[in-house]
Amino acid sequence: MSVKYPAMPARSLVLALLLVLWAPPPGHAAEPAGTTVVLQVPASMSPEAVKGLIADLAAKGARPAANSPDRDAATSPSLMTGAKMTVRIWDATKLAVRAVPVLFQAPQVWVQRVEAAGGTRDAALRFWAIALAGLIAAPFIGSAARTLFDRRPVVEPALAPRLRAAFIKFLVAAVGLAVFAFLFGAALMAISMGRPILAETADRLVWTALQWRLSIILLSIVLSPHRSDFRLLAMDDADARTCSRWFLVYLMVAPFNFFVVWLIERLGFGHDAVFGAALILGLIITAYKIAMFWATRRPIARAILAATGGEPGPVRRAVAASWHWFFIALALGIFFGAGIEFALGKGAWVARAATTTQGIVVALAVVGQASHNLIARLCACDATDIRRSLRRARLHRALSRLVDALLWILGAAWLGATWGLDLVDPAPGSIDRLFVRPALEAAATVVVAWILWTALSAPGDEDEIPGSASRLDTLLPLLRNTLLIVLAVVAVIVSLATLGLDIGPLLAGLGVVGIAVGFGAQSLVRDVISGIFFLMEDAFRVGEYIDTGRLRGTVEGMSLRSVRLRHQNGQVHTIPFGQVQSVTNYSRDWSVIKFNLHLEPTADIETVRKTIKRVGEELLDDPDIGAEFMQPLKMQGVVDVLQTALVVRCKFTATPLRPTYLQRQALRRLIDAFAASQIRFAAPNVTVQLTSAAG
Repeated sequence: MSVKYPAMPARSLVLALLLVLWAPPPGHAAEPAGTTVVLQVPASMSPEAVKGLIADLAAKGARPAANSPDRDAATSPSLMTGAKMTVRIWDATKLAVRAVPVLFQAPQVWVQRVEAAGGTRDAALRFWAIALAGLIAAPFIGSAARTLFDRRPVVEPALAPRLRAAFIKFLVAAVGLAVFAFLFGAALMAISMGRPILAETADRLVWTALQWRLSIILLSIVLSPHRSDFRLLAMDDADARTCSRWFLVYLMVAPFNFFVVWLIERLGFGHDAVFGAALILGLIITAYKIAMFWATRRPIARAILAATGGEPGPVRRAVAASWHWFFIALALGIFFGAGIEFALGKGAWVARAATTTQGIVVALAVVGQASHNLIARLCACDATDIRRSLRRARLHRALSRLVDALLWILGAAWLGATWGLDLVDPAPGSIDRLFVRPALEAAATVVVAWILWTALSAPGDEDEIPGSASRLDTLLPLLRNTLLIVLAVVAVIVSLATLGLDIGPLLAGLGVVGIAVGFGAQSLVRDVISGIFFLMEDAFRVGEYIDTGRLRGTVEGMSLRSVRLRHQNGQVHTIPFGQVQSVTNYSRDWSVIKFNLHLEPTADIETVRKTIKRVGEELLDDPDIGAEFMQPLKMQGVVDVLQTALVVRCKFTATPLRPTYLQRQALRRLIDAFAASQIRFAAPNVTVQLTSAAG
């Protein structure tokens, strides 16, 4: 346990020690004037304490000496090249292998350390006897808790009951684990009797056993090889038992890997022996992990494909087919990375970091899959509502990408902290400050950009006309593209500034480019400004049918410069905003449909009016199209009387979604209604006048 002291007492203590050391012993002459004395202060001493120490020495007549270029050149460490590092790693590995036989002296050294701490040989042996008995009893306690819980009735196949049952199972197992930890720790502490090495070993051993049993509990909850109704993963009983057998062995061995390496270092063995122990254990565990990933590749692949419950996509199929190769490469990378760290002089914590890394990757993968499944459930909706389904799909895509970005940032920070990288306050000039911290800040900028992107992807609050996008939905693509460009530029500038580069010339260059574009592309500027005013005035939206004077069609999309129209015959027109002089919008608010009917001159006007009114009421009551009528179909009156026909005008008001379709439906029903009411349409008559020749 480390204790932090205030800066002033530490400075006074160092000053007192220096004065005692400088005080000449009796019978010795004082140092001659001009003598240079080099002081080395502790690395943990704060900059304020160092400044105070220099000030106190200066007040007593000491003066700082100028740095000697020759001395700096002589004492500066040589640069570590790749070849030198390779040779150093190879030499350290050979020394570690040669030091492995020394590890067989560990039992004797253990007894000697205990006796040096005031214990006896019997106490040292009893400690490991109790420890071994406790570790053997731990699986039986877990098995008893599992048997007690397995007496519960069958759980429903839904997700919520299974999660509730898993939570209860975890609580029952946690109670048993707490009882085991209390008894195990009490027994080891009783035999320790205040001896430091026994107490420290007992503390480490108890925490290692807790990690082992807790990981076994979580594995039994996720796989549940004995009860398929409790299982959280989508796999059958055979796959669950196969994965459980392989993972149980790994989860039992992995926590004790770091404990053994720590104990070797605690017993006072040299760094070569510690490296040798870590090398042998790491090689065995890595070989087992490779075999484990290969043996469980098909069960895990089937679980990955069945995780969503639907048809897996190409990305999921690729992950299911190659996940084991990724974890095999990760296992090898962890082994070689830990070996390099040990070879460069790092301590036993490297073994813990190597063991934790594999768990971090697995935990992030499980959390990511669970988050995607939860988002899919939250964004599920009725497929008949097309507009809502599209919005939910867009929200699902944005939230999934946001979760992926957060998990990447969390994983990087977690792994960095595991391997000893200081991401909060790195030392000046270190790799953490020069590279790792800027990368983390750039990643945080990306996450903020994703959050803003997700917020802009939310649906608008204003009422929408079916078939026509809201004003916010029309502007959102432009705002999103603009914001993406701005965020990308800001992220690049912030990252460069964090890396220590001078961004002043870059900003000046961007200003010059902006001025050149403004003068050289006047038509582009005119198109952009015209488009901004069209959008501000809400002249049209995506999905509306407009006429620009020369071209007409449905608005499919727009950019800052142009609008894209889809003609009813299928052609696509792209029109720059600067060339649009006027816009006629056929899809705004409502549409008034008027059409004429030619009836026989002898038709009864009142009967025609009542028949048209009845048809209009039937159209309003129609469940498919009734909601699209804003005013019912009615007769406006007789607009013309011809020699062979009586012209009657009809009118209705409807939403601008499909007015021509509503007109066709009205005409179809009018034909049937007129036939039932004996109202005939006018027929074309041809009058032929015959004259006979006289005689």
